[in-house]
Amino acid sequence: MAHPPSKSRNLRRRAQRPVNLIPIMNLFIVVIPMLMTVMVSVHIAMIEITLPLAGTPPENIEDTKDLPPRVILALMQDRFEIMIDGKDETKIPVIDSLGILRYNYAALNDECRALKEKYEELNTIDILPDPQVKFDILLKSIDICKFNGFPNIKYLTSTKRLFRPKQQ
Repeated sequence: MAHPPSKSRNLRRRAQRPVNLIPIMNLFIVVIPMLMTVMVSVHIAMIEITLPLAGTPPENIEDTKDLPPRVILALMQDRFEIMIDGKDETKIPVIDSLGILRYNYAALNDECRALKEKYEELNTIDILPDPQVKFDILLKSIDICKFNGFPNIKYLTSTKRLFRPKQQ
């Protein structure tokens, strides 16, 4: 007894249906551009600082008399200190406003302006931050220095605590 042909045999003979490209087109035309518009782009801010080279002696020791003085801006937890050639020149304490300690950036701005007027050839300031000072304070200090005509900022690092603690 003969059996009729199976249904799967009949399906093979039929022409295959065309591929539905609408979901793929939606993906490329709608979904991907929408995702790109809501994507958060990363903003990078660069600060140009020069780190000191370890063990590098000065090129000509005889020419150091003609050089402008070395200015160090020390960022402490409770004050700014500006040292010229290793001597304490200016101390700018923090401002206590309603129990909140704030750095006195206006006084730092005035001191940087006075330094630039006194030493016009001076273009470099070395910044020595305390390890406990927040990065935001360092950035604001660098901005103030650059605004007052000091384009070269050198970032000093120290393994020892070379500055004096607060005098009471």
